[in-house]
Amino acid sequence: MRAPVRIWYVAGQRLCNLSCARCVSIGEWAMSNRYDWKNPEDRDVYEQVVTWIGTRPYPVKVRLGTLGEPFASTFFLEKAAWLTRQSGVEYVELLSNAILLPRRLPKLEADANLGKLSLWLTWHDGQVDLERFIKAAAFAQERYGCFVVVNTLLFETNADAVACARDAAVAAGLRFNVDLGYDPTASTTLQDPSAAVPVLQSSDALDTLAALGGNRALAEAALIGLTSCRGMLCRAGHDTAFIDIHGQAYRCSNYSSQEQPPLGSVLDPGFDLPLRPEPWAPCAARGGCGNKEDLQIAAPLRPSTVPSLGWTDA
Repeated sequence: MRAPVRIWYVAGQRLCNLSCARCVSIGEWAMSNRYDWKNPEDRDVYEQVVTWIGTRPYPVKVRLGTLGEPFASTFFLEKAAWLTRQSGVEYVELLSNAILLPRRLPKLEADANLGKLSLWLTWHDGQVDLERFIKAAAFAQERYGCFVVVNTLLFETNADAVACARDAAVAAGLRFNVDLGYDPTASTTLQDPSAAVPVLQSSDALDTLAALGGNRALAEAALIGLTSCRGMLCRAGHDTAFIDIHGQAYRCSNYSSQEQPPLGSVLDPGFDLPLRPEPWAPCAARGGCGNKEDLQIAAPLRPSTVPSLGWTDA
């Protein structure tokens, strides 16, 4: 039997119920507090891509991302629910701020296999009340059996807030993760990763991350890749691929953002991913990379049986 293919797809859904200062959805890929889809074509592309993913003749593991908040969009959730019911789909991971879960999950129950739903829930300090956030995350895990990760982002001045989130998650029996926070406006061609990771302005940033429960080894791998990924051995393009908001498939999101040649368009009739047989190949992209999970140096840190593309400590 063919090994599963990991697909990370970012759809053009934009509506969000928050307004975070360091939101990664910027420029052409910007979120919106006013509209769900920028134009009808974005909805059509989303529907076609999800249908394509759900009808692959091999098993797939899916991270279904958006530019906004997925639980703010009924159309997005309708198609995501359909995807969870497809036999070849092992799981569907959604990235969310958790607030709308108590309202939306009960409505999805009849149409989705919520046991296949994985939730990567990021707490945004200053935007969302922590107690409300934790209750929503626990609701998804306890009521519907979703695989839930409480995620936080470490910046220059929020270590105490991250510690509070960690303690609250542990008390509620929830998985907890802390990542280095990124500045989405920073150049990806700089050799100094501190330009893109503000907390690195502190010499003890990695010690702080580890003390808060973060995976120091994975963070170190991320910084190596962020400094320069060209020539580094990577798994992307073997059993993992990225699909952008236009339906273009790439070896990874870094190839997309740096305008490397795509693997093709999911929207083309009969298209399938031209994945290579060799597990590792050198990266040809310029500048730094944020896909630390695919780098060979991070391979020992990545469990293969967990329904998440980001969780490392099952």
